[in-house]
Amino acid sequence: MNTEAHLALGWMLAHAGGAESRRFRQLVVFSALASDLDVLTMIGGVQAYASYHHAIGHNVFFSVMISGICVLLSRHKPWKIVVFSQLGFYSHYFGDYFFTRFPLQYFWPVSYRAFIYSYRIGLDHPINLAFGYASFLILIVMAMKFKRTPIELFSIALDQRIINLFRRRSLICHQCGRGASETCRRCDRPVCIRHGKITRRFMVTCLECSIRPQANESTSPADDKSQYQPNRGES
Repeated sequence: MNTEAHLALGWMLAHAGGAESRRFRQLVVFSALASDLDVLTMIGGVQAYASYHHAIGHNVFFSVMISGICVLLSRHKPWKIVVFSQLGFYSHYFGDYFFTRFPLQYFWPVSYRAFIYSYRIGLDHPINLAFGYASFLILIVMAMKFKRTPIELFSIALDQRIINLFRRRSLICHQCGRGASETCRRCDRPVCIRHGKITRRFMVTCLECSIRPQANESTSPADDKSQYQPNRGES
């Protein structure tokens, strides 16, 4: 299977487990993707890649190591992270077993016996292409439901900016009066895309705060925020 399909499977597993914390989601998705770390054998050349890809990261000992790492990094419920990290690993393993042409050395390095599905297909097969398109569709649907995407695994702020692009603009920009879905991180006033500035850390500030950050940070917003909310009593 292609990487996007493994990612979608890990993301779904994380939410099936309750998605109780960002750390939990990170670890489950990591367990679903980690097996492909053995693709780095390509650095050693074609022969190394052919010998160790789908061997180093696709075996039972690697699965135990992944669960151990996840338990060490998890803050609570070790039994749960063990279960879901194993599910993540095997979602990858069986995805590759049924939908790639590579033999999998499940007991490497104790045994070099390779397992391969008799009706195996290549990554360029229409089924894998369909899985790829379905994966993006699944991620979009889940973003609509849970208001987050896998981007939050790396940056919560960037993920929030992307989600807010598609949210209903129920606020009123304090500078132009147009609909807005963001608020300034310093003065907390609503700001639209045209009058907001995204910082290096993907946070939003209004133009006034970006020009005079010290003055704005030293004073609390004097304006009543309610004036920037839509008047629900108007017809």
